[in-house]
Amino acid sequence: MKKTWYQLEGSKQAEIWTILHLPYTAMNLSFLAIGFGIAGVNRWDVLVWIMIAYFLGLGIAAHAFDQLPGMGSSYVKYLAPGELLLLGLAAVSIAVLIGIYWMVKLAAWHLLWIIPLQTFFVWAYPNSRFMNGFFHNDFWFAVSFGFIPVMVGFYMNTLTLNGTFLTWAALAALISAIEITLSRYVRAIRKSYAEDEGKHGKATAVKRIEYYTHKPETALKLLCLMSYFLAFSFLLR
Repeated sequence: MKKTWYQLEGSKQAEIWTILHLPYTAMNLSFLAIGFGIAGVNRWDVLVWIMIAYFLGLGIAAHAFDQLPGMGSSYVKYLAPGELLLLGLAAVSIAVLIGIYWMVKLAAWHLLWIIPLQTFFVWAYPNSRFMNGFFHNDFWFAVSFGFIPVMVGFYMNTLTLNGTFLTWAALAALISAIEITLSRYVRAIRKSYAEDEGKHGKATAVKRIEYYTHKPETALKLLCLMSYFLAFSFLLR
């Protein structure tokens, strides 16, 4: 039974596709782009490289760590824990090196604390065991997934941290909170009605899941599209 609307199954490649959570990873990159675009993009090369770093750090590393035994969730059957750990560590290491390179090149010294902060959340948010799951909740998701990327984008574009970005960072956090709320609701429905497979058969369970998840998953797709369009509108200013 699928855990999410974009899930693929049956191989390691399919599982890698699934754990990338590309619609939501693209949403995260959109928040980064919004931050860059607030004051008009000054360095497109920096934007591209920092987006690559975020794709590696969030899209690959955080989602790989999330699938480790005892962490936040588990969709994988073919990827071994050692493979997930290696994938996550390699991705986050490259992301950090990209950040350090631009910190030195641009004298962006606030990255001395921003890089460790965002790297911390790559491990702490998906880790339901760390500090008894203190960071594994919707609030810290909204902060790390929405607020901080806007802040980082604004800083990397302007090399300042004035209050101009705060309104848009708060909006990104609110969008993130809506996304994670809907996502958890859909996952709860799928988990609940998956039990019907044993009671009433797979066909009945699938029909019920499709019926009750159609509207919230449509809302999730629209939320993703909204974030993408916002990002494009900021970058094209």
